[in-house]
Amino acid sequence: MKLTRYTPTLVLAAVLLLLGVYLVVVEIPRQKKAGEAEQNADRLFKFESGDVDTIELRDPSGPIELKKSPDGKWRLTKPLETEADQREVQSLITTVADIRFTRVVEEQVSNMAEFGLAHPNVDITLTLPDRAERLLIGDDGPMPSTVYIQKDGDPRVVLAQQWIKGSLTRTAFDFRTKIILTIDHDKVDQVGLEFPKRSFLLAKQDKNWILKKPIEGPADEDALNTLTLMLQNLRATFFVDPGPAHEKALKSLKKPLVTVTTRETENGAQKSQSARFYAAPEKDSVYVITEPDKPIYRVAKANMDELKPELFHYEDKRLVNVQPESVKGIEIHTPTDQYTLVSKETGWAIQNEKRPIKQDLVKRLLEQIEKLKAFQATEAPVKKPAAVGLKPPVYELRLLDQNQKALAELRLGHELKGMLYAQGNTPLGIAMVNKDFLDEIPRKSELIKKEEPKKENKPDTKK
Repeated sequence: MKLTRYTPTLVLAAVLLLLGVYLVVVEIPRQKKAGEAEQNADRLFKFESGDVDTIELRDPSGPIELKKSPDGKWRLTKPLETEADQREVQSLITTVADIRFTRVVEEQVSNMAEFGLAHPNVDITLTLPDRAERLLIGDDGPMPSTVYIQKDGDPRVVLAQQWIKGSLTRTAFDFRTKIILTIDHDKVDQVGLEFPKRSFLLAKQDKNWILKKPIEGPADEDALNTLTLMLQNLRATFFVDPGPAHEKALKSLKKPLVTVTTRETENGAQKSQSARFYAAPEKDSVYVITEPDKPIYRVAKANMDELKPELFHYEDKRLVNVQPESVKGIEIHTPTDQYTLVSKETGWAIQNEKRPIKQDLVKRLLEQIEKLKAFQATEAPVKKPAAVGLKPPVYELRLLDQNQKALAELRLGHELKGMLYAQGNTPLGIAMVNKDFLDEIPRKSELIKKEEPKKENKPDTKK
């Protein structure tokens, strides 16, 4: 065989190729298996969370049992039959599956009571299709933040982190779903509110909330979004289940504080749900009833902050409703100033004023007018606008179109408790706004830019 000058290179390439094949086929899989074996060496259980179909907990108050239904949802079956909190159940399974021990205390335990395992603090059995896995958690260990645990069928007693005991100490209440209304607030398109003395009907049209009853008009988007989100997130803090206690509680309830009815529409199908809110003996709580065969739920009273019997709470609180780009002029009347701003091709200017003005102040004023919302309703109906400084107004801002015709007017009157009486062009009528809005109305002198002093041209003396 004739050797060429390329022969060593070809031999080296072949060796490298064989080495690469060996690494991929033999060495890397071997190291991977060794790493997995080392990683799993301290794991107490080896099962897939999705394979668990039954959970049993032996609790001092009685056994707790959960079963997975054919649709994959967990249900509480003991001590009562009800829907389970899916996250709570999955959390328990994951915690058990991931338990790792820190050291072996005794290879062959002879006295379970010595470690608190004869009558364990936590006793959980997870049933899988081919076997059952049981976990016992006993007393606290000799080292800080440790606890004795044992896997049923394993003679060893091992130490694990103490937080595991707290995480797996559950009650039937923990596993119950706390959800009261199964709604998606993004899909709710109608809300009915029935209070003892008045009712409201609100509906969503073209993605915007409007009032249908007792008056028709735009609704407060923020208030409705917050309300529907509260209903979606409404959670029970206590249950009165059907039975003698349930019947007794029903008899003690008076008229509901409010009845809420929601409607969702999806693909032409409608779904309605109702909830009645009642005063509860506990000062910080209210009771909620959805259906006769369902529990009486106790919820935090703070949820009632979104359910108010005042029309003002649901009305659109904007005082001025115009498209900012359509505003081409602003007439401003204050106790000390009177001037008109006009929009030109070069920007905003003061009418009959040649000096340039600060554009950012005008833009900010327009932004604040657009954002201005009533803070609260008037303490009493205003029968005479003149009595509160609105006729004539103490302050007046008129927004003009390109033909200098009024698009909207904002009137501000007398001050009361840090608020100003105000009236705009929306159906809201007279309401109260924060006095701080006055700081957004610039004085004429404040708008005009100061002229920079001209630099004098000094004669050149270096010649």
